[in-house]
Amino acid sequence: MIGFKNSDEKMSGQWITLENGTQSTESHELIRMALDRLREKRELISLVHTGYQSPKTVIVSYDDRMLEIDKPVDWPGTQEIIHILFKDEAMVWNKVRVQVTHTTENSIFTEFPSTLFRLQRRSNYRVGVPNGSTVMFMHNNEMRQGFQVVDVSANGIFVCTDRFAPLQPGDLLLELAVFFPGAGTGLSAGTYMNISRAKVMRATRGDNKKYCYGILFDLTKGEEETLLQYVRLRERELLRKGMF
Repeated sequence: MIGFKNSDEKMSGQWITLENGTQSTESHELIRMALDRLREKRELISLVHTGYQSPKTVIVSYDDRMLEIDKPVDWPGTQEIIHILFKDEAMVWNKVRVQVTHTTENSIFTEFPSTLFRLQRRSNYRVGVPNGSTVMFMHNNEMRQGFQVVDVSANGIFVCTDRFAPLQPGDLLLELAVFFPGAGTGLSAGTYMNISRAKVMRATRGDNKKYCYGILFDLTKGEEETLLQYVRLRERELLRKGMF
């Protein structure tokens, strides 16, 4: 008996998962579907290139060779490659990378995108964090410090330390204090986050000889909202930097 795939299965089979946790597709059909939605519903997009992020704008029209975008009032006149950022119907960040071909008084014209990128939907999707991110916590009635946070997800963190720490899978961690540094001073100097409970899920020794641990948070509703807000903020930062 021959089995037939439904349309959703066919579409999902055209996405490739990349090492950095994103997905990509070169399917002309999927790219057109995304562009159709953006144009027909007048969904907002942002244009990004080195040192610039536009106010929200829209796609005016497109064909198989080009896109026409409503030109932002502060457009700097670049003819470089730009990134177009937008959210899909599942509120997942998407990105295409295109070359600006020319501009008019009211429009920016680019080539048709060859690849569409999106962040994965799974809750344990991990994003890298700034250098200097740290965590401390109580473990067996002792305060443990000196852990560097490598990445973060909506339900946990991956940490490493230069010195051996007696943490085993299943161990309970309490009163976690997480710090993610920012790029500025004052309110932008960094983000502090308190997590009441967590569990060690795995312990490994990296190629760099560091001791590393996967930590799963047991989040309250408020902690979950705070963490998710930071993960989404970090996603946007990496999108702007072209690191995804």
